[in-house]
Amino acid sequence: MVLTILLGVLFTLLGFVFASFFGVVICRVPNGESIVKPASHCDSCGHVLKWYENIPILSYIFLGGKCKECKARIPVFFFIYEILGGLTICLAYVQFGLSINFLFASLITLILLLIGGYDYKTNTILDIFWIIFLALTIGWFVYRIVVLNHVWWHYLVGAAALGGFFLLIKVVFYLIKKVDVLGTGDVIFMAVAGLLLGYKTILIAVVVASIVGCIIELSLIAAKKKDRESPIPFCPYLALGVFVAMVYGESIVNLIIGG
Repeated sequence: MVLTILLGVLFTLLGFVFASFFGVVICRVPNGESIVKPASHCDSCGHVLKWYENIPILSYIFLGGKCKECKARIPVFFFIYEILGGLTICLAYVQFGLSINFLFASLITLILLLIGGYDYKTNTILDIFWIIFLALTIGWFVYRIVVLNHVWWHYLVGAAALGGFFLLIKVVFYLIKKVDVLGTGDVIFMAVAGLLLGYKTILIAVVVASIVGCIIELSLIAAKKKDRESPIPFCPYLALGVFVAMVYGESIVNLIIGG
């Protein structure tokens, strides 16, 4: 029990650290900057952060969400993002335990976090992210088919159904309104997600993404943080939905069927 708790704490801390690093990627890569140099600094005044100003979660709290030197606000997005990093890895560990399934689930959780965060801040996704997501998904697919004897076509149907559904939405809206309501990346993302989840739990991912996306986007519009014409980055909400379905999908399905 003690070892289990210690490992849970360790994986949670690692989630915080990875999310903090992903925050650097999100800030620098779109501007063509190195993720290694220069050292972490305030974007407003250039103040180079001391080690104690660069601790995930804690630094934001101790600094009051402001730069120590110029008092410029630190975006709360990164604080929430770091919390999500630790929380999601912790939940994956609690669900799968120390196992091969947890290894795949945690790695996929990290790439989902990176995809969602990057798209939320830039409205784009780098091709390398899709490649990593696909590679990890194929790896877990092979493990579950060969070692765990899962039914292979469940996952292929999931990929075709989810990818095809979002492609249909994209095409229909473009033909009717001449508007791209979904990016090509969203369609690719969901096709890979369908392969990851299988057909039984894909609906859970879509429902969670839709509900959370509507709540957050409508709240931002109501708070005048964005207007109705602003593009909606749907991938972050899809990433969250996929995570929920990946970790809790089978439990939810069994609960529904059992109920």
